[in-house]
Amino acid sequence: MTNAVNIARLLSLCALVLLFSASSVWALDPSQPMSSYIRTHFSDVDGLPANHVHQIVQSRDGFLWLDVGGNLVRFDGSHFTAIDVFLGVQTLALAPDGDLWLGTTEDLKQIPATALNQFGSLPITSYHPNSIPIACLHFTRSGVLWIGTRAGLYRFEHGAFSLAIAGSDIQRIEEAANGHLWIATAEGVLEWDGSRAILHPELAAQLGVKANKVFHVFEDSRGITWFCTDNGVARRIGNSIEKLAPWGPQGHAVYRAYEDPGGTMWFAGVEGLLRATASGLELAAAGMDVRYIYGDRDGNLWIGTNGDGLYRFKDRAVRMFTKADGLPSNVVQTVLASHDGAVWAGLNCGGIARFDGQRFRIYNEKNGLLNSCVSALAEDANHDLWIGTYGGGVFRLHDREFTPYSKAQGLVSDAVKSIVSAHDGSLWLMAPEGVSRLRDGKIRNYTQTDGLSDVLTQVHEDRKGVIWLGTLKGIDYLSGDRFVNFSSLPKDDGVAPIGEDRSGSLYFTVVPGPLVYRLENNQVMQVASNIEPDLMLEAEQGDLWLSGDRILRVPPHGLDHPHRQDEPLDFAAFGPADGLATTVASFGRPNSTLTPDGKLWIATTQGLAMLDLRRLPKTDRKPAIYVREVTVGRNSQSPGLELVLPPGTHHLELQFDAIELTSPEKIRLQYRLDSVDSEWLDAPSPTHAIYTNMPPGKHAFHIRACNREGIWDRTGAVYYITQQPYFYETGWFRLATIIVGLLSLWALYRLRLRQATARVATRLEGRLAERSRIARELHDTLLQSFQGVVFLFQGTANLLPAGEAKQKFEGALDQAEQAIVGGRDAVHEMRSSEAASELSAAISAFAEEFAASQPGNGSPTIHVRVEGTPRTLNTLLHDEAYRIAVEALRNAFQHAQAHQIEVEIIYGERQLLLRVRDDGKGVDPDVLGHGRAGHFGLPGMHERAKLIGGSLEVRSKAGSGTEVELAIPSSIAYTKSRPTRRWFFGRFRRK
Repeated sequence: MTNAVNIARLLSLCALVLLFSASSVWALDPSQPMSSYIRTHFSDVDGLPANHVHQIVQSRDGFLWLDVGGNLVRFDGSHFTAIDVFLGVQTLALAPDGDLWLGTTEDLKQIPATALNQFGSLPITSYHPNSIPIACLHFTRSGVLWIGTRAGLYRFEHGAFSLAIAGSDIQRIEEAANGHLWIATAEGVLEWDGSRAILHPELAAQLGVKANKVFHVFEDSRGITWFCTDNGVARRIGNSIEKLAPWGPQGHAVYRAYEDPGGTMWFAGVEGLLRATASGLELAAAGMDVRYIYGDRDGNLWIGTNGDGLYRFKDRAVRMFTKADGLPSNVVQTVLASHDGAVWAGLNCGGIARFDGQRFRIYNEKNGLLNSCVSALAEDANHDLWIGTYGGGVFRLHDREFTPYSKAQGLVSDAVKSIVSAHDGSLWLMAPEGVSRLRDGKIRNYTQTDGLSDVLTQVHEDRKGVIWLGTLKGIDYLSGDRFVNFSSLPKDDGVAPIGEDRSGSLYFTVVPGPLVYRLENNQVMQVASNIEPDLMLEAEQGDLWLSGDRILRVPPHGLDHPHRQDEPLDFAAFGPADGLATTVASFGRPNSTLTPDGKLWIATTQGLAMLDLRRLPKTDRKPAIYVREVTVGRNSQSPGLELVLPPGTHHLELQFDAIELTSPEKIRLQYRLDSVDSEWLDAPSPTHAIYTNMPPGKHAFHIRACNREGIWDRTGAVYYITQQPYFYETGWFRLATIIVGLLSLWALYRLRLRQATARVATRLEGRLAERSRIARELHDTLLQSFQGVVFLFQGTANLLPAGEAKQKFEGALDQAEQAIVGGRDAVHEMRSSEAASELSAAISAFAEEFAASQPGNGSPTIHVRVEGTPRTLNTLLHDEAYRIAVEALRNAFQHAQAHQIEVEIIYGERQLLLRVRDDGKGVDPDVLGHGRAGHFGLPGMHERAKLIGGSLEVRSKAGSGTEVELAIPSSIAYTKSRPTRRWFFGRFRRK
């Protein structure tokens, strides 16, 4: 019996050694003490609706779902969102298909996986197992849901309940490796083999507790069965049960067991949170009133408590070494890995410290280091350590003895800020004033007289052996025995070399900006902005580590190429959430170093930081982006699948985020609204976007984010927003407005045309009346007087004797008679126009008479041509047009010396055109512009045209003839046909 017990204990010990020697990046490192884990506390101060967290599960999209005092709460790593409806939640379970199941005080509820990332009301399906309160839910590996209630055990499959065990108050359900169920009830422990319940009265006796004091039975992934009892934790390996200390009836009760994804066993007990180790039980968090334990997919451990909120435990990415670990000071200025794998730290007025992996050994004034304010470290080819100090020059450590070098030995300065051990065996010691080269015991100083541009900031030797010096006015490199400014880089406030990658490309940082440049094959390109590293190291994984104003990790090839204007840079920043005491590296040289075992050491003013790069968890998972809430005006609402805004929305606020439970502080988000934002905008914290007076239409709101590795999902997510327009912002309204505007312009044009026509008609009527008055006056006075005088002269002529005098007198009377006849004709013309005759006929008649009376002018050929249907013209307009044509013909006859004259009359729908052309000698430009002195032909023609509302244009060039064109709008030129209009409107009245 004793041998059997010993063998069982040996098997138990081997299993636990195997358990805790295994490590997974998806679980807490069991080899680390609890104090090394980063503990984050969430409570009602952080938005948790209440501090009682009874159960936790994680859905496939990454959300944590919490039972908080009977309410269902969702958590994305930064924000808690309570489901508005009180559900009376008692327990949660996630189905193999991703659906979330809730056991409540009244029923069983199902929320489909596709709805778990929605906000607002969720589609919930309810099932009622006789309205009995549900205590626990458990999905087996085969997908069957088992339901524990106060009245028994139910099997739920295909939407139906079947009673398996009646009458028992079920409290816990777990599945064993053989498919059996271990069921803890208020009366004791049962085993369900698939068809019947098996009692185990011997189990309580073996554990030394009452039957109802076994609270939880759990079989882990290695086949070990754990018992949580009123006396503590026991485990069974094979047929042997071992009780783990502390054990006993004095306050060691344990109620729940949990195995995290890495295989570590955790327990919730009266004393707090416990962890199983190779040596037994460890009190991990004393006094923590644990209600639930859960490990998420990233390896974080979540603890729900009774009254103290929610806790997250995660592995520390960074370990800080401080005075508590043996350093003389927390202000570490520089760090260097030596050839033997040891780490040297230079401290601010604390000397140097050598870490051999176990402890620090300190060197200071007591050991011969006369100045302990260390600013730079380097190791030469002989493995001697060189220490640069403020004001004390440089010291060489060889066989534990220090040898000083200072201005007294010829250095350019005693303030040595950077040291480079070159490939040729020389040592370069940089100070702000210049740089000293120490080779074969000889010192050569370089200052601005040797080509240096300005005050120095950094020294670096590349793989080709070229020495580069950063200055406040660009970068210099050694060419021969002088330094030359590298003109391809900016001459800003400061340029410094920061390191090389494995391909041999050299990197520089430039301020202001700040910017990072890459030099490859003599080609300089800007590869990053808004980061200001002092040093760059490339790890064996290919990551680039930048230490300076921030501590950043850039993925492999992340700085290989220039980034477009809107292309984000992939990088992850490390800070307090990773275990760093500060986010800034010290400014000593170097401020970071890599050891052969894959550890990165960084000097900070809060201690020496160490990152084990081989153990850093990584993920290639894309960030899960979602819109959390929208605020329209002053009203908040759930976002839904898309958003429709009412007309006149003047304020829209969108709250969005990415799901990240492990390191939400590493998530960076950008957004852009199509047709509103011209570029991607960085989201502030808390992440939101505000828009005012959004233009009408459907807009795509784009969101993109990086994951906790700093890798951006450049596609991101799209959320559609439709801004409904006012009626006057719609397309049909704009079209109607355009049509109405055009019609209004047309109506205005018609109105102005009618007004102009009326004004011309008024002028014509006035002139016609005046002509009639003048005709009456001439007829009644002048012509009658002339007629009387003629009669008198005729009487006198009759008294004269026949002869020459009487003959001449009668000839004069005949001429007077002709003048009177002509005067009467003129008066007749003034009173009654030639309107009855067609304009072309009148012009033709005049042309024939005038040509007949002018035989000496060569009788030019005259053609009168009519286009369009001749229409009746307004009376006075007919006369004025006729007189303009007559004046044009008279000019052509008398002055142009033309051979051909053409008269063209065009009766158009829009205007009446009258053209008189000749092929004569043309009109002198001065005469064309001002008229002939003492003559009123051209001015009179223009006056007549203006009087009747027309326009007159005279075109002529010397030797190329003359064209006179009269244009009169049809609304003025033609008389209206009123009967036709009455008939037109009458047609519509009759309908």
